[in-house]
Amino acid sequence: MTSFKYRDKGTPVHKLNPLSKIAWVLAVFIAALIINNPVFSLGLFLATLPFIALASIWREWSSFMKLALVICIAITVINPLVNNNGSTILAEAPFSLPIMGTPVITLEAILFGVGMSIKLLAIISAFALLTLTANPDDLMRSILKLKLPYKSVLVTSLSTRFVPALIADVERITDAQRTRGIQFSKGRLYGRIRRSVSILIPMLSNSLDRAYQVSEAMEARGFGNGTNRTFYKKTVVTPFDAAMIAIGLTPLVLAISLAVTGYGNYQYYPTLARMQLSAFEWAMLPLMMMLVSAPAFVSLLKRRLDFD
Repeated sequence: MTSFKYRDKGTPVHKLNPLSKIAWVLAVFIAALIINNPVFSLGLFLATLPFIALASIWREWSSFMKLALVICIAITVINPLVNNNGSTILAEAPFSLPIMGTPVITLEAILFGVGMSIKLLAIISAFALLTLTANPDDLMRSILKLKLPYKSVLVTSLSTRFVPALIADVERITDAQRTRGIQFSKGRLYGRIRRSVSILIPMLSNSLDRAYQVSEAMEARGFGNGTNRTFYKKTVVTPFDAAMIAIGLTPLVLAISLAVTGYGNYQYYPTLARMQLSAFEWAMLPLMMMLVSAPAFVSLLKRRLDFD
């Protein structure tokens, strides 16, 4: 069973300051949102792979990508069914719906779903790396340095911890039900959905029990009493960490510059534009990929120079 939880493997990526990883993830996230050209989105996704390789988390990362692919396939299938925009009609329904009119499937809607899926892959890949290489406690302390409300940060941290636990619960409950003879992949759709209830109810029960245990533990430790909060471990930002934060934000600066000047865009509607890049965009694409992957190689340099 693949774990979605953080494990310290001692790699250069794991040893990076959480703030530098947060800056890098935000840069990839915003860059993927503001650049519409699918070639650039694919470049952003590929540029995250050096991080995955240096962190030695291929197996865990692939589990995240499997879930991401399911979501991407759903987006690609659902978008043409609900979005009738586009001039290249591939199929048209023989009936008409109130308000919506005659449902049609267009090539533009399909490719738009594909483009959005590539964006999503880049974003999920970046967040998967943050989840798998950053200690949740260190991450929470680093975020608190940004002067965000403590309770909001704590709730977010607990939520992110519960997601891997829920996924592990689903795998364990599914295996347990299969040993009892329940087959989830056979039969008609209605029957498979009905048998899935045998997973949903125990998972819900475990989630409520876990939430109750956490609330009792917080109450026993006096959570909410007092205003002067201290921490056993402090997160220190060294000059090298500050440089890494700046390096992690450089892809965002380039992405904003491209968006402002009109480069890196692609037109899906009402008619697909030609999939081509200008000479300037061909020069900016490898630069963007180099800037995104640069922190990974700088972290390797940090270990070799024994800055730790």
